[in-house]
Amino acid sequence: MTEIADVPACDSLNPGTLQLVSKLKNPSGSCSVDVSAMWWEIAGFKERCIITACEYVVSLWKPLDTWQWEKIYSWHFAEVPVLQIVLVPDVCNLVCVALGNLEIREIRALLCSPDGKSEKQVLLSSGNIKAVLGLTKRRLVSSSGTLCDQQVEIMTFAEDGGSKEKQFLMHPEETILTFAEVQGMQEALLGTTVMNNIVIWNLKTGQLLKKMHIGDSYQASVCHKAYSEMGLLFVVLSHPCAKESKLLGSPVFQLIVINPKTTLSVGVMLYCLPQGQAGRFLEGDVKDHFAAAVLTSGTIAIWDLLLGHCTALLPPVSDQNWSFVKWSGADSHLLAGQKDGNIFVYRYY
Repeated sequence: MTEIADVPACDSLNPGTLQLVSKLKNPSGSCSVDVSAMWWEIAGFKERCIITACEYVVSLWKPLDTWQWEKIYSWHFAEVPVLQIVLVPDVCNLVCVALGNLEIREIRALLCSPDGKSEKQVLLSSGNIKAVLGLTKRRLVSSSGTLCDQQVEIMTFAEDGGSKEKQFLMHPEETILTFAEVQGMQEALLGTTVMNNIVIWNLKTGQLLKKMHIGDSYQASVCHKAYSEMGLLFVVLSHPCAKESKLLGSPVFQLIVINPKTTLSVGVMLYCLPQGQAGRFLEGDVKDHFAAAVLTSGTIAIWDLLLGHCTALLPPVSDQNWSFVKWSGADSHLLAGQKDGNIFVYRYY
């Protein structure tokens, strides 16, 4: 592990294929900020729908034949703009959104009336919110407040989408940047902090189990996925503040392994851009062993985390830079969006 630590993983491009299968246009008139895919029950049948977010409108699109889409619901916001979509696994007919300007100020649940004829919004929390994530078992975790009065809260939803109960986790006395569930370790939640520490909670007891420093090579690292295997933690990070170097190129993602017992960590692999490509991480998504990132150059890059290579590049379309990218949760489709409201669906193979 020490011998291969921080080896750049993008010396050559191992080509993957992105096939455009569908496109939809969000005609709201405001800037697009996010996209995602989720299940929604329509007329008694669960459909795999697309949810799009502009600054002041969130819309739900149901699938039609031949990869066409029809907008069926829209939720409007008058004062505070939408920042991101927050999906809650295991919950149907409900999606959460984070609202704010530079930082999150509100988290709202979006749903419909029982007859499906009108849209509803429910304010879940407000204040100085630093991070939020939807968890399995119909839960939502958020961190809010300043360093002195910080709260880490778990909210559980009922099956019908109503707020059921709340639980508080021990705060780590550091500002939380991101959360991630740990696959392979039940009831474990991981968080990254501004001090480049990784913290782990027990979700059942709310206890803070460990605080582990991951080094200062890259500041403000963002955690996307965490896996547990043979007593070790494997964590996929992105580095928005990383600088390009002649030796390593442009590091975008990194895989590190942590021993929770000793709190020691080591970098296993750096996922860099191929030669000739430039840009830093802007935003991205990780699903299974695939990672996708929008770069400051406006291009989307995809890595196979097992192969260690950048497998596909998607340059800007129609002179419009890409702004956000998400993996579809149920299959190998990629959702890519531009600020003007264009959403493209690609099949990756």
